[in-house]
Amino acid sequence: MKREDRIAILDWADSTGADSPTKEKIKGILDDIDALDVLQSVDVDKALERTRKKIRRQGNGRLLWFSLAGAAISAAACTAVFLFLGIFGGTGTGPVYSELKVNPGMTGTFILPDSSVVVLNGGSVLSYNGSFNDKTREVTLDGEAYFDVAKDEKIPFIVHTPSSSSVKVYGTQFNVDAYGDDDCRVTLINGSIGFRYTGKYGQNNEVMVEPGQRLVYDRESDSVQMSDVSVKTDIAWKDGKMILDATPLPEILDILSKRYSVEFDVRDQRFLDYKYSGGTFTMFSLEKVLETLQYSSSFKWKYDDTAAPDQPPVITIY
Repeated sequence: MKREDRIAILDWADSTGADSPTKEKIKGILDDIDALDVLQSVDVDKALERTRKKIRRQGNGRLLWFSLAGAAISAAACTAVFLFLGIFGGTGTGPVYSELKVNPGMTGTFILPDSSVVVLNGGSVLSYNGSFNDKTREVTLDGEAYFDVAKDEKIPFIVHTPSSSSVKVYGTQFNVDAYGDDDCRVTLINGSIGFRYTGKYGQNNEVMVEPGQRLVYDRESDSVQMSDVSVKTDIAWKDGKMILDATPLPEILDILSKRYSVEFDVRDQRFLDYKYSGGTFTMFSLEKVLETLQYSSSFKWKYDDTAAPDQPPVITIY
């Protein structure tokens, strides 16, 4: 890790009023990141287990931990994945809020206080308050996340989304895609979950989702659609992959936008009807993915040089 990055993180800790134990934990994490720079690869399972052992509860409810996913993570990659781990408030008897945030184009794996594992996709934010795992297990997600929830029959796990909806579970694996005002998509891998939302007339609704199903909630039309899907396709992103199985082009571009932090401008709407199959892509190069898609269609693509420098790059499909 660069010295200036380390200083910036420690200065941030001071500016948020973090106490001495918390700052020591942050320093410990930074030391771990520096140590990773000499490694050629990381065993993810062992890394997660080591992270679990580092979890410590403090008397005032402050929590601090994180882990990283990837088969070969350098210190630079760690810095990119670990964008932000915030601890807000918590002075005296006030509430403590924690926030996990991942850079666009990256993914990050985190372990919550109840040992539930969360993988965040690029540009995603997960937040929760200091009572998590004591009285409630409620988190708020803006973005996409894969959850492997630790079972606790007494305290259900609830995920709140920007679309005024929530997912309630007791112990299961599922994926939630809920970026801002976009449709909310929930895919259940195993277990049982209930999707809750408030209708346009104020009525409370709950829809049960079964393993292998994807639920899509459109808040604007107040509608819910259910379909049977290949769950491997919906969660391939967390392993840096994309599986195409009669996948529409808009869905592919959505995946690529999150992975590479780019935007697409489709000039010919006919291309939006294209569907692609062809197995699994390992997403190392955006250019190679687009070139491969070109083989089975007639579209062309180019970078838009007119895009504002402070905005994500725009790729025109024509």
